[in-house]
Amino acid sequence: MTEIQSLFEELDKLSYPNTMSLVKGEIKGRAFFPGGKGTFDNEEIVSDKEIMILGQDFDCEDNFKVSRDNGKEDIKKNPTWRNLLCLLEEVNISSINCFFTNAILGVRIGNKGTGKSPAFRDLNFIKDCQDFFLQQIQLQKPKAIFVLGKFTAKFLSNMSKDLNCWNQIKNFETLDKNKNQVKTKVLFKNGIETNLVLLTHPSFRPSNVSRREYNGKSGHEAEINMINAVLLPN
Repeated sequence: MTEIQSLFEELDKLSYPNTMSLVKGEIKGRAFFPGGKGTFDNEEIVSDKEIMILGQDFDCEDNFKVSRDNGKEDIKKNPTWRNLLCLLEEVNISSINCFFTNAILGVRIGNKGTGKSPAFRDLNFIKDCQDFFLQQIQLQKPKAIFVLGKFTAKFLSNMSKDLNCWNQIKNFETLDKNKNQVKTKVLFKNGIETNLVLLTHPSFRPSNVSRREYNGKSGHEAEINMINAVLLPN
């Protein structure tokens, strides 16, 4: 059994709320896990990927079906992929060296895929997803995790005392002012230690990145420096 197959098998053990639907790799080509394998080269190994790219949840059912029928997520039409890949290229990170996955499992029922996931209303399901996340990092052992957006950060906030400050994020301005955007040597409950950077969600990056601040830099340059800080921590 491959590493990806072992993760897909674990998905069957979860009890999904009525707002979310089980998916496990039905998209055969490029796609975030669990809609697809989460590997850009379509391989079934994640332990050789240094970077975890962690989104909130996959998308809505309607959009998932389009990607499933097309055989992959469309980079040109999907702003998350489009803006994320541009950012990775600028910091010289190969997409092949990344595991693209989600904090909350499944897809949203219906046709709305943006905003805070409805899964947050079911605390038992969130706890199951948090346990699954710990399994993912136990398997991958990432050098760094790129956290996409504040809802994903909130999801992580109670899994390490080093991330408690992410529990009540009002906005990125306050986050950056308090120097909580970069977290190095974070120790999770399962003993895995890694570095995390909280980034503007790629789907809204062009309109929101100008608000970021880090080490005297602002906007796009600030996020570039944040990423370098977790890749080359002191």
